[in-house]
Amino acid sequence: MLPPAEELPLRVKLGNGFGSIAYGVKDNGFAVLLLVFYSQVLGLEAGLVGLILLIALLLDAMIDPLVGYWSDKTHSKWGKRHPWMYAAILPMAAAWLMLWHPPATSDAMLYLFLLLFAFLMRAAVSCYEIPALSVVPGLTSDYDERTSITRWRFIFAWIGGLAMLMLAFGVFLVPSERYPVGQLNVDGYGAYGWAGAVLMVLGATVGAISTHSRIARLASAPAEHLPLGQTLRKVAAILSNRAFLIVLGTTLFNFINLGVTYSTATYILTYFWEMPQAGFIAYSFALFIGVVVALGLIALLQRRIEKRSGAVVCALISLAFGLSPYVLRFAGYFPANDSPSLIPLLFTLVAISNGLAVAAGMMVQSMAADVIEASQETTGERTEGIFFSAYFFTQKCATGIGIFLAGTIVSLSQFPARARPGEVAPAILDNLALYYLAVLTLISLASVTIISRFPITRADHTARLAKLQEQMASPLGPAP
Repeated sequence: MLPPAEELPLRVKLGNGFGSIAYGVKDNGFAVLLLVFYSQVLGLEAGLVGLILLIALLLDAMIDPLVGYWSDKTHSKWGKRHPWMYAAILPMAAAWLMLWHPPATSDAMLYLFLLLFAFLMRAAVSCYEIPALSVVPGLTSDYDERTSITRWRFIFAWIGGLAMLMLAFGVFLVPSERYPVGQLNVDGYGAYGWAGAVLMVLGATVGAISTHSRIARLASAPAEHLPLGQTLRKVAAILSNRAFLIVLGTTLFNFINLGVTYSTATYILTYFWEMPQAGFIAYSFALFIGVVVALGLIALLQRRIEKRSGAVVCALISLAFGLSPYVLRFAGYFPANDSPSLIPLLFTLVAISNGLAVAAGMMVQSMAADVIEASQETTGERTEGIFFSAYFFTQKCATGIGIFLAGTIVSLSQFPARARPGEVAPAILDNLALYYLAVLTLISLASVTIISRFPITRADHTARLAKLQEQMASPLGPAP
């Protein structure tokens, strides 16, 4: 069944978006604090922690395609997606909670503990987020309205992540007599875990309920279950769609970029920029301002520019602003770490760069929804679950690779464990920043090169919808 090309009520878009808070909490924790917690706080080797998180991701590789396929084949009075979403909420929160409450044990057992619960966390998130993403193309087939839905999903994901970041640096990870450096305050990480679990349960529950009646009412016939060999060939044929492979390619590099950026952020802010505690609050606020900028920018651009063009332009300008503080520092034109102008100047550039990057990401995810009808035109069926399982797995794979690269950058720069700000050799800090900038630049340019080749335009999508509607109205039904 082809969903109507209609404008959705604001409450539906807000409710659907609210559900992505759970993903934002998880993604922020994995990207920003997990590496620091297990390496600098618990004393494990940073490169090995990154490797463990990458292994957990590879184990998760077997989960995502199955969730996507099985959710496409689910037939119940609650529709295809919502049984999965409801069932995943509590396991997701429980696995998250365990990650921030490791047992007092040997280093070897800590590595195994991290591997187990990082995997369980990723698997539970898959069981919620893949069906939640698959809901989006079923809400409307309108080209611009899908961007609007995606915009709210991004906004609430960022709100969830940034709320946790502000709580972390403003409430939980604060200096104490026992822990003069707030980021090394082991007691704060447990409270951080509890706060995240509560937000996950609240966000995921609201997100599922808000779209339940609208999606469950869509006609869904019992699925045809094929033998394993035919199933695998069918999935491979579906995922070979050129437009979708382009989306996957740019998504891979975008999320590697995010993984590297946010996993190194705590190191760079603490040691390279020597931020006081207030600086971390300012950083969180700058990221939030960037998201607000993205919200307004997408509202301005979505009906005036092709998604492909908007993504390319926003990504390139974001890269320029993101590199500028480091280029200016090495050139001797950026304020010193003890200058009162450092924080406002640095975080203004961060806010602009982040806002443009988020806007580019919104457009790319909206493109992924438009691939559904392109595939339906050639295969005769809608397979949102399969597409978004591959899309979501690519996100997680890329984030895992990014965290692994961040750990490698820290190791290659020979960064000492349990280091104190101001006591790390300048050469080590310079290497940390240079490795980070090199990786960031290469990844960003690769992403832009790929997405510039996306073939679906607004006119293509409109013509495709008209053709599919005509086929469905025909007595012979849609073409096989």
